[in-house]
Amino acid sequence: MNRRVVAFLAIAALVLGTVGVASAQQFDWKQFSGTKIRFLMNQHPFTTFIQPLLPEFEQQTGIQVTFETFPEDQFRQRRLLEASSGADTLDGYMIMPGQVGAQYLEAGWVRYVDDFLADPTMTDPDIDLNDFFGGALNTFKSDGKVFGLPLQNETSLLFYRKDLFQQAGIQRPPQDMAELLADAALLKQGRVAGFAMRGKAANATSQIVNFLLSFGGSWLNEDGTSALNSYQSKQALAFYADLLRDYGPPGETNMSWPEVTSLYAQGQAAMIFDANVFRSIMEDPQQATDVVRNNTGYAPLPAGPAGLHPVVLVWGLSVNHASKNPGAAWYFVQWALSKANQEKAILAGVPAARTSAWQNEEFMKTAPADWIDASQKSFAVGDPNWNPPVKPVPEVRDAYGQAIVAALEGKPVGPALDQAAKSIDQILSNQ
Repeated sequence: MNRRVVAFLAIAALVLGTVGVASAQQFDWKQFSGTKIRFLMNQHPFTTFIQPLLPEFEQQTGIQVTFETFPEDQFRQRRLLEASSGADTLDGYMIMPGQVGAQYLEAGWVRYVDDFLADPTMTDPDIDLNDFFGGALNTFKSDGKVFGLPLQNETSLLFYRKDLFQQAGIQRPPQDMAELLADAALLKQGRVAGFAMRGKAANATSQIVNFLLSFGGSWLNEDGTSALNSYQSKQALAFYADLLRDYGPPGETNMSWPEVTSLYAQGQAAMIFDANVFRSIMEDPQQATDVVRNNTGYAPLPAGPAGLHPVVLVWGLSVNHASKNPGAAWYFVQWALSKANQEKAILAGVPAARTSAWQNEEFMKTAPADWIDASQKSFAVGDPNWNPPVKPVPEVRDAYGQAIVAALEGKPVGPALDQAAKSIDQILSNQ
C-alpha cells in the first residue's frame, strides 16, 4: 500500500478515535451538582442493594439522593397519594408497569424520557438500551415512548431444602402438581411446614396466578368478563387451598412475602414458592440459618394440567411527572441501572434486567446453577399477565383475594369464585 495512503489512514484513525473519546467525555455527570432529589422505594432486595452505593452516585454527580422506603402496601399507598397530588417534591419512584402501568399512564403520572434519550447532554452514551431484556424494556414503553427503565426480571421459583428432601427419600424437586402435593405431605414434620406460600388476600394473587395459568385458567374471557369462575380456576384454587391447609403453616391468611421468606429462612418450611429475587435473603447470614443457607435448592414451578406457565414480573424506575428536578432524577435512573450496577446487583442476588449482567463470569461462577437455570427457564416461557390486564387492578385483585382467603378458611371454592367473578364484572362495567 502507498505510504501516503497508510499515513492518511493512520491519521484518520487517530482523529476518529480522538473524536470518539471527546464525544464520550462530553457527557457531564456534574451538570446537576447541588440538586437534591427524593425517590420513593419499595422495601425490596434492589433497594437494599443500591442504598449503600448512593454515596458513589453523589460523589460522581454532586446530586444528593434521599430514599423513602416502605413495605409494599404502604409504598403503593404513599406513591399513589403523592403522584396523584402532583407533588413536585417527589422526583421518582419504583414502579411495576404490570401492576399500575395502565392507571399511571392514563392519569399522566409518569414522565416520558424520550427527550432525554435523544439529548446527548442528558443521557450517558454508554446507556445501551439494547442490553436490556427486550420484554423487560417493552414493559416501560407505551405507544413506542419510554417512561422508565427496568431494574430486574422477576419470576417465582420453588425454594426447597435439599437436606430435608434427602432425609425424606425424595430424589428430585417436584415436576408436577401431584408430586408437589405428595412431597409436601412427606416433608411436613412437627413445626416444619411441608410447603408455604402467600395467602394474604390481594397479596397472594401475584403468586397464585402461576397456579391459575398452569391449571388452564385465565384472568378474563374473550368477551372481557372475568374468567375466575371457570372450572380450571376453581380447580387451581381448590388445589392451592388444600395444599396450604393440609401441609402449610398456621396463619397463612396473614402471610405475604416477608412472612413466607422469613419462615423458610428460619427453617420452619421445607418448601416455599415465591420470587427468585429472594435468593438474596436465603444467602444472608443475618436473615437465614446456616442450615438453610447451605441446603437451599431452586426449581421452576411444577407443571400443572395445562403445562408449565409461570409469570414474569418487571420492576423499574420512573421519573415523576411533576418533579421539579426531572433531569437530576433521570441521571439517577440511568446511573442506578447502568451496566456496572446491574452486574453488581445480580452478584447480590437481584435478577438484573440487563443481559450483560447474566453473562458476568463471576456471577456464573458464584450463583447457584439451579437458580440460574430455573430463572432462565421461567423467563423463556413466562406470561407477563401476572396481574389482570385491566385498569382497576387493585379492585380486581381485592375481589380475587377475598376468594383466596375464603378458600383457605375452608369455605367452598365454587361459590367464593362465583362471587369474585360477579364482583369483578361489576367493577369492569363501571370503568
